[in-house]
Amino acid sequence: MITTNKKKQPKTTKPIPVWHKEEVIDPKTGELVDRYNFEIEERDANFHKIWLWHIAAVLDLIGNQKVKILSYILENTTTDNMFIGTHRLIAEETESAKKTVTDTMRMLTNADMMQRKHAGAYFINPNVIYKGGTNKRMDILYQYHDTTSKKKVKK
Repeated sequence: MITTNKKKQPKTTKPIPVWHKEEVIDPKTGELVDRYNFEIEERDANFHKIWLWHIAAVLDLIGNQKVKILSYILENTTTDNMFIGTHRLIAEETESAKKTVTDTMRMLTNADMMQRKHAGAYFINPNVIYKGGTNKRMDILYQYHDTTSKKKVKK
């Protein structure tokens, strides 16, 4: 079973001071002047840029069937951080036993690597991996945590 220690995991966002410049009309002189506004924004932090295809290839070289399953999931994640595929399809594509796929998917879900949205659809945790740019990642991150909060309330 994969275990994670949430206390030791670094946060993936941090507050950053940002200056915004805007042009305004000075009411006394009528001149166009620059005004600077200071805001604190949440921005990405503590990320490493990786090339998924290279990592997946290395994992495939290293690994057992569970690593092949994880590699397959990572390679087939959509830009909305969704993985679509049944256990049977994953087993066929990775040449794994269906029980191994089921066990691996359960372990990845329990480790908060992903959450099951519905049969054959999984939401990959954007704190772990995300395919795309910063702004969209933040939207997906909010959706993921919103889904997680709703599931905890239902239990």
